[in-house]
Amino acid sequence: MKVLFLGTASAEGYPATFCNCENCRRARAKGGRNLRARSSVLINNDLLIDFSPEVASKSIELGVELWRVKALLITHSHEDHFYQDELRLRTWPFAIEPPKRLTIIGSKYVIKIIRRKYKGRMRELRMNTKAVDPFESVKISGYEIIPLPANHGCEPKEQPLIYIVRQGSKSILYACDTGPLPDSVLNFLGGLRLDAVIVEATLGILSSKIFQYHMGFEDVIELKRWMEKAEIISEETPFIITHFSHVTCPLHEEMEDVLKPYGITPAYDGFTIEI
Repeated sequence: MKVLFLGTASAEGYPATFCNCENCRRARAKGGRNLRARSSVLINNDLLIDFSPEVASKSIELGVELWRVKALLITHSHEDHFYQDELRLRTWPFAIEPPKRLTIIGSKYVIKIIRRKYKGRMRELRMNTKAVDPFESVKISGYEIIPLPANHGCEPKEQPLIYIVRQGSKSILYACDTGPLPDSVLNFLGGLRLDAVIVEATLGILSSKIFQYHMGFEDVIELKRWMEKAEIISEETPFIITHFSHVTCPLHEEMEDVLKPYGITPAYDGFTIEI
């Protein structure tokens, strides 16, 4: 499996849209890996996790053909992960030739939003939906998808999700947005072997002790150690962090220096891994 990071920032982007703090000023000045769109990843060329406001522009920049995507996994309804208005562009006159049929997978809450918004247009837009419950395995387009409950602040009726994606013998965990993983998830993971872990680190130099719905460096280091002890991963397993906030996360090279001793890799827009 090939994983391409289309975006690696939290909700406000990095540098943030309306911010002039030191981190944002330095990021604008240095550019490169310090310029981050809102978070999403593409697996191979046909499975997308989350649909950020910059997906269109990042696809052009990174040479991605979004018409090829057959499956879209949505973690939760926050706009930086679920920019649903863009889906209306899947038909004429915005798309002259029809894209691949798209299956959107998400919680019952998210799927209800899509069905309500595009009521009567789903066939025209070549979209269908699949509402899933945590721990319910779904097979789509050659992948096995296992949604797991996230620890994140959403609407009272919404269950935010993280995902395990399997293809053949390879498995990836994508955990974004979430605070420290619930016990039910840790118990489930205890019986698995993962080939890569992608997890958020929104709180950076701080931790979930100040805000329970995100993680910082301290939390992800602890999670990695637990996974190694439980033999879910080895020391060589790619362990990648994403979803960075300008408020709590330093510039890219500084994060690399801090996390290198722990075997943790900060992603950047355009970063690719293959397992």
